Amino acid sequence: MNVRSNKANVLTGWINVGGRQSYLINVIDNVLVALFAIMGDGLAPFRAVDTYHMIYIAHYHHLTWRLRKEQALPKLENENDLPSAAPKEVDLEAAEKGKYSVLTPTQQRKLIHHQTKFARSHTFYKPHETATHNAFPLRLLVAVVCLLDCHSLFQIALGTCTWSISYHVRPGALTATILCCSICCNIAAGIIISIGDRMSRKKDVVKQMLRQALTEEAMSKMEKKRQLTHVTSDEDGQHVIRNRHEIEIENDGDQVMPEKVEDEASGASTEYHDTSEQAASKI
Repeated sequence: MNVRSNKANVLTGWINVGGRQSYLINVIDNVLVALFAIMGDGLAPFRAVDTYHMIYIAHYHHLTWRLRKEQALPKLENENDLPSAAPKEVDLEAAEKGKYSVLTPTQQRKLIHHQTKFARSHTFYKPHETATHNAFPLRLLVAVVCLLDCHSLFQIALGTCTWSISYHVRPGALTATILCCSICCNIAAGIIISIGDRMSRKKDVVKQMLRQALTEEAMSKMEKKRQLTHVTSDEDGQHVIRNRHEIEIENDGDQVMPEKVEDEASGASTEYHDTSEQAASKI
């Protein structure tokens, strides 16, 4: 923020830098480009690996759709959730509905491998149906990966233009345009991920799970409250709720009472014994 504010002050002329305004602007530009490059350029190798996995996922999805169409199999309930079981591993009902993989065992293993690798890198991607989500749409997945790749490419281009072209001849519109395109790609990828998550989310299941969690929490609180209180009746027969701590104190007092009674009884008997001895001595 300080770098941006200083740059704004230098550009607007609020800070007197003499004849070195263009040089200071170039220094600030280099610092900002370096900060942007930490994310854009630093994630480029990992995004290249994700693109490699995405290509295999998209290829086997389209291959499955084409083979199922050629074999005249029934349409899947969700075309993004491809069956993984072999035809010999499913029951008769699933076989009639076509809920089995049409890929070869080798192709199926490769598809599962790339899906697993990509799901570890991006938590939003779910290749199969879960308790709360359906499979993530393939077309949105391709769009997200391409936008993230463009973000890294624009960041690399921004760094190349900034550090390879002298600031004396480098047009400011060039770096500004590349930077805007890079930021727009990153924002668009986040929006598409949010849209895909809403499309694949099971709203009814999530609401039911939330209600169940709230019900369990309320029941646990009521149970704790019940354990801390006790209902008794007073002299008029009305129910009185007392704290369990008070009941424990009363119980402790009841346990002490017999000792006091014994002490009082022993004291009375001792006094009676002394009185009888005095009477005998007088006789």
